[in-house]
Amino acid sequence: MQYAHVYDTEIVDAFAESVNPLEGQAGVMRRPPIAVMVLLLVGAAGCSSSASSSSSDAGDRPGTGSASSSSSTAAGGRSQTGGSSSSSSSSSSSAGVLYGADSLPSPAADHCRTKDLKATAVSTGQGRASVVITNKGDGSCTVRGFPSLRFAGTAGRMELPVDWAGATADAVKVELAPGDSASAALTFTALDDCDVVTGVDVVPPGESRPLRPAFTTSGGEKATVRICDTGVRVKAFSAS
Repeated sequence: MQYAHVYDTEIVDAFAESVNPLEGQAGVMRRPPIAVMVLLLVGAAGCSSSASSSSSDAGDRPGTGSASSSSSTAAGGRSQTGGSSSSSSSSSSSAGVLYGADSLPSPAADHCRTKDLKATAVSTGQGRASVVITNKGDGSCTVRGFPSLRFAGTAGRMELPVDWAGATADAVKVELAPGDSASAALTFTALDDCDVVTGVDVVPPGESRPLRPAFTTSGGEKATVRICDTGVRVKAFSAS
């Protein structure tokens, strides 16, 4: 507090000179001690008030405390909003993504694995198509139930509702020897002003990894398929 001490001394000297400008000469009366003490107390109070005010202003100034807290949070990788991560991860449960409208059945021990299958998506007419899976493995496997579907368009993923036609309990188990196929029929509304579907992710029953065929004609040529946002109805797999 050296600055405060100098400041107080200058005040006292100024006051003393105003009271007795001849101080320092012989026989002149001294500075009044009471006045000196009063000035010292006033000066100290002023310095304390100034320091307190500066500290308060710094605390109230925007961005001083909260900015450092935000920076440390961002550096730690935590979400600022809290709920955004959860929302993004839950988007897979919305209509028209991997899973259909019904609950998935428990897969059989011998169910066909994605790695042993190949898939095609065939346009079979206006508003009709089929998803075909073929066993490319070395041994037999079984398929029972519905495919899970996610459609893609020219602009990316399409959120199309998917409805399963029937219950999983009524689905027939289809055994696929190597080279055998099973198909699931799709029906939908197709109009000229509906969006073009360029491909579909197909998840076999009991699996989580998709196959990603593009739509083709029955002759294997690329097909233009339009599906309206009323959605797609899909049947369970059957032998083909």
